[in-house]
Amino acid sequence: MPVGSPRYAPGRVEAAAGALAAGPPAVAGGEQPRGASARSILFTVLGEYLREPDRQAWTATLLAALGELGVGESAARQSLTRTARAGWLRSTRYGRRIRWRLSPAALGHLGESADEVYRRRRDPPAWDGTWLVLMTSVPESRRELRHRLRTRLRWIGFGPLGQGVWLTPRADAEPLARRVLAELGLTANVVSVLGRIGGLGSEYEVVNRAWDLAGLARDYNAFVAEFPEPAPEGRVPGAGRSVFAEHTMMVQRWREFALRDPVLPAELLPPRWAGHVAARRFYQRHDALYRPALHWLEQVDRAAGRGAPASMVDVSLPVVTDLS
Repeated sequence: MPVGSPRYAPGRVEAAAGALAAGPPAVAGGEQPRGASARSILFTVLGEYLREPDRQAWTATLLAALGELGVGESAARQSLTRTARAGWLRSTRYGRRIRWRLSPAALGHLGESADEVYRRRRDPPAWDGTWLVLMTSVPESRRELRHRLRTRLRWIGFGPLGQGVWLTPRADAEPLARRVLAELGLTANVVSVLGRIGGLGSEYEVVNRAWDLAGLARDYNAFVAEFPEPAPEGRVPGAGRSVFAEHTMMVQRWREFALRDPVLPAELLPPRWAGHVAARRFYQRHDALYRPALHWLEQVDRAAGRGAPASMVDVSLPVVTDLS
């Protein structure tokens, strides 16, 4: 019987956020990036290629895709099963074959992630100097809850000042913060303030306390060195599978910045900010390689589906409480 829309229990969104943003530098060409789990890479594939409501893929397609990214078959199958049990995937059986699609809740979460990565970060809004500050109170003894709050607030652009104080230059982020706090049961433990930095202290000090700009600049420079400028328009070097691996590993690498870089306004950044150069490189390459990479995956999926029976049975797995 079809399983209803999953209710995302504590830990699932945080696990997905970590998976989407995981990993040291990625290595294309069949070698799994160091430090990136099979589940992290699976989430990148799902978020990049299956986030549209009508997108589906056979098991063989996903195994082939993960194989091109250095994930062995056993680890890939285990990741699929665990991700399905956590409520992120639905499955339909056609004879002995299984076709996967994102669950409604997963479509929503991964759609928001894509909107953040491909829209807001590509064209960040102008800033009027207003900060949104949250003053939170979570007991030290509730470490798991503190960790979930920290992960969720970083994901929507907040930086910590210490002692439960968080801030962001995104004054319009309060609805996002309210939803995070409601999901974690912390609405009654938080006060929000909108305003500007006064005469004591400086925005420079605030930014460097809340975010590691030096570390970000170093890693952005490494990203630019790792991924060269794309070929001239209309020329996509390499075979389809190599383009798929190269593009997907670039996305895997780029999403690591989502938890670390809030996309600060230019007024708050050092001159010649490395993140701007890296962002231009990412979007240039994404514009050039996404379609060829998707085309390869669609070809693999068509081949995997040949001879599949027309009748189907929903075999979605029961949802459990976490992804651990």
